[in-house]
Amino acid sequence: AEEPTSPPNQGKWVEKSENKMMQARNLIRDMLTVVRNNEVVEASNKAAMQEADKREKEAKKAVVFSKAAAHEKVIATSFKCMQDIEDGILQTEDSLSKLTHERYRGFAYLQVCERRLELREKRPPAETFQDALTLALTSEKQTLEAARKELLELEEQGKKIVTELRDKRKFLSEDTGIRRLQMMEDLKTLSPQVALPPVKANSSPKNGKAEPKEEKKEEKAEAEKTEKAEEPAEAPEAERPVTAPSHVMTPEEQKKAEQASKELIADTLKLLEKTSCHRNKSLETVFKVKQDTSRANHRSEDCLSRRTAELAEMKKQLEKHALDVEAAILRAERSLERTERRLDVKDNKKVEKFKQDTAMLENLRGIRDRLGEDIRNKCLP
Repeated sequence: AEEPTSPPNQGKWVEKSENKMMQARNLIRDMLTVVRNNEVVEASNKAAMQEADKREKEAKKAVVFSKAAAHEKVIATSFKCMQDIEDGILQTEDSLSKLTHERYRGFAYLQVCERRLELREKRPPAETFQDALTLALTSEKQTLEAARKELLELEEQGKKIVTELRDKRKFLSEDTGIRRLQMMEDLKTLSPQVALPPVKANSSPKNGKAEPKEEKKEEKAEAEKTEKAEEPAEAPEAERPVTAPSHVMTPEEQKKAEQASKELIADTLKLLEKTSCHRNKSLETVFKVKQDTSRANHRSEDCLSRRTAELAEMKKQLEKHALDVEAAILRAERSLERTERRLDVKDNKKVEKFKQDTAMLENLRGIRDRLGEDIRNKCLP
């Protein structure tokens, strides 16, 4: 450094000071220009970084929102399917109730028909023949047995459909829950610093009027909890909340999951169509079975009424003839008694005639017995 020297005169002294001030002004101007340029460059670089970060966030947001839209679409379809499944379960259970009631009704008719056939099999051999009533009862029994078998098959199918519908509803509910958890995980990646506020255990207004000591205790407890939470300790299994899986699905896994969900929904739609077909078939079968069984029962009842009327008419005629035979027997017996008292045993012709009349009386008595047996056979319960 140069050693300071005394100026020769006042003019040099002034000139020297002015030179220093001019140098200072020039350096200030240059320094401020450099600083300004640096700030402009820094600001431009920061804006570019912010723009790039913004573009990256927008792209990530678009991807997450597109996934969320796809999830929401599938969730809406699944929810609609679950509603249809609930309706299908109610309709199928109603169909099962109708099928069961119709089966019980047919079983009552079947028991009556079998009892009638059993009673007709116990008839005497003289009354055992295949008439219209036998054909009607046999046909009714076949109709009732076929209807019972068909109703049982539909009941088994309905129970199986109800089980499948409940399983599908469970699977759809699980798939919907997994999708919602996946959406939450995707949304967390957009703003990981955002967290839900803790839920207070008790929001009663009495808690706001606690004493200062209790507030200090609560603050102390909260501080201890915060310190414990910062420590790397694992919570027990019973206290761990159920959260979404931290594993981020790869595109291949996501594609497989989408395909599985689509197949599940397609299977659900097929099952709903199967449920609708079973419902229609059940109602048609109940209506048809009710008509067929009623028709067969009316036919049997009509044949039974005609057969009962025929038996009553036949019984009436038989009883009339039996009375006539009984009256003839009584008259013949009195006549033969008088003839026998006046009969000359030496007169062969009269003796022979008496024997013939006695034999005819015995035949008449046999006819009376056979008529009585016939009446009893036709009057059996």
